[in-house]
Amino acid sequence: MKITIACPTNRGFQPQTFQCLCDLVNYSKELDLHIIVPEEGYTIAENRNYSAVQAVRNESEYILMIDDDMTFTPDTLDRLLDNDKPICGVPFRPRCEVEDMKVVDKTHYTKCKGNKLIEAKAGTGIMLIKTEIFKSVPAPWFFFTFYDNGACKMGEDWGFCEKAKEYNFKSYIDPRIEVGHIGEVSY
Repeated sequence: MKITIACPTNRGFQPQTFQCLCDLVNYSKELDLHIIVPEEGYTIAENRNYSAVQAVRNESEYILMIDDDMTFTPDTLDRLLDNDKPICGVPFRPRCEVEDMKVVDKTHYTKCKGNKLIEAKAGTGIMLIKTEIFKSVPAPWFFFTFYDNGACKMGEDWGFCEKAKEYNFKSYIDPRIEVGHIGEVSY
């Protein structure tokens, strides 16, 4: 199986993220992995759109998005693949203190615990996407939406999930996969 791993960045990688990526590649020897690190785009959305195009051109079945400040176990890709969903992410905390990790869907907050997938908009911190989506949904796939005053209303990841859902591709979060999000400390 061919998979593109995209690690978009505009600021460079955290060393822990790079180590996790190396461990994942070593663990996933059975897979045909194509790794790209797009860093030329003005926004992260541009880098994600570029990554999607490269995955389609590479004839990958999936693209795994990994942000430059995430930590994860070597089996993360295999566990996401086992879910066999068009879009599947993992729960992760913001890079700040929060009371409890939450997943926001269209109408309410859901505690992100348990042993079942949760249908919800996922963040692209770590997200596995079937590339067939990029052939069915018109570009741009990743985009920000803004309030009239210019403040960001919705990030590129949730915008992607909403647009994909319009074309009958649901997004999920796997609460069984634990990852870290590196800030001043690792959350």
